[in-house]
Amino acid sequence: MSHKIRKYLLAPFIYTAAILLLFEEWLWNASKRLFARLPLIPFIARLESWIGNFSPYAALAIFVLPSLLLLPVKILALLSIAHGHPTLGLVIIITAKVLGTALVARLYALTQKALLTLPWFVRCRDAVLRFKDKMIAQLRATQAWQQVEAGMTAFTAMRRNWWTGFKARWFNSKGQSNRLMRLIKKYAARRRDRGG
Repeated sequence: MSHKIRKYLLAPFIYTAAILLLFEEWLWNASKRLFARLPLIPFIARLESWIGNFSPYAALAIFVLPSLLLLPVKILALLSIAHGHPTLGLVIIITAKVLGTALVARLYALTQKALLTLPWFVRCRDAVLRFKDKMIAQLRATQAWQQVEAGMTAFTAMRRNWWTGFKARWFNSKGQSNRLMRLIKKYAARRRDRGG
């Protein structure tokens, strides 16, 4: 009986943690894709090349540094919330999270080769990934999550159908907007007629 009670009491924390982990994973992957598409300024390209050649422990230091630098920012956000500025505190926390995750994702991509030469780092990374996968699997096994996924799938299909219909209605096969141009010309002609 106590096992069931403990399970129900811990469930909200497990699901909250799993949702946060999913958000973190999405943010991590999105920032990696974004940085891969951005054209690099020569100085940044040289800096990234230099970081990519770090020794394992120097790579570890540069990888951990953003998390340590963001700690005072998060404390500032908590102080803002404590002093009656919850919106400002929340904005600071979200901004720090987004920018911090993007920076750490990029640094990990640059230092991964060196970091994976440290056996204890590989063990820690694997343990964290196993924990994350377990939490997310528990969340995805719930009926509520399956309903959310079904709703998102339906929404995505509806959005694609709408976009296909929109393109078919407003654009020709070459992607040129015949109908839209006709409407603009018609509107411009009416304005000229009224003015003349």
